[in-house]
Amino acid sequence: MTEEKKKVEKTEAKEATKDAEVKQQKETVYATLSKIDVKPYIKKKMGLDYLSWATAWGLVKAHYPDAKKEFTEYPEFIPTKGGWTPTGRDVPYRLTPFGCEVEATVTINGEKTSQNLYVMNNKGEAVKANGLDMKLINKAQQRCLVKALATAGLGLDIYAGEDLPEEPAKKTPQRASSAPSRQYRQPRKLSKTQLENYIVEFSDGNKHTLKEIFKRAKTSEIVKDWIKSGKYDVTTGTYIKQLGAIYKAEQKIKTESQNSQQAPDQFEDIIAK
Repeated sequence: MTEEKKKVEKTEAKEATKDAEVKQQKETVYATLSKIDVKPYIKKKMGLDYLSWATAWGLVKAHYPDAKKEFTEYPEFIPTKGGWTPTGRDVPYRLTPFGCEVEATVTINGEKTSQNLYVMNNKGEAVKANGLDMKLINKAQQRCLVKALATAGLGLDIYAGEDLPEEPAKKTPQRASSAPSRQYRQPRKLSKTQLENYIVEFSDGNKHTLKEIFKRAKTSEIVKDWIKSGKYDVTTGTYIKQLGAIYKAEQKIKTESQNSQQAPDQFEDIIAK
């Protein structure tokens, strides 16, 4: 074996050893942080589990005193009539057409872990440029820091499932029937015209407006029984009651009007007698 070949093999061995040490170190950091029980420190905020950034950072520093954190700085651009205009300075956030983004990076035993997060309001919506202030940005940075620490292994379970889309409700097979399919809409107060034009879709594919249904109920016992059955969703039931009440009130006014018009004739008959 030549000297040159020996040198190459020796270098490769060193690199392999170094890679193994780095890999072991990385696994050790994650293994260490993931074993820390953060449940005693978790608080509830708006129905969600919440770990204070100060607590999270303190737990990490207790195990890794040399751990460091930083927030990425970006060239500042502000929206103007002429587009995005640079200001010439760097800031620890980045404005985008979607809102304001921050990035936190933690370094533990030489391993860097980063996470990005948009500045959110109390509804979990990204805040636009005109609604920003440094308090909101600072809060986003600290939440982003906690997420970066979670990626490194601390309290990762807190975020389990947050990126999963909501599963649609499972549809059960339905046989063809004259019963209406349920439409889950938020009931609200509608005008008479809106109520009459409200469409009820049946499971057999047929669609009818409430006006048509009420009209058919006058001559069809089946339709009349269906209206009374309550075999429909809450929204449809609410609108049936609203329209029924309107029709009932109109009928009452019509009847009273007819009675008032007949009153003079009846009175004249009595006098004549």
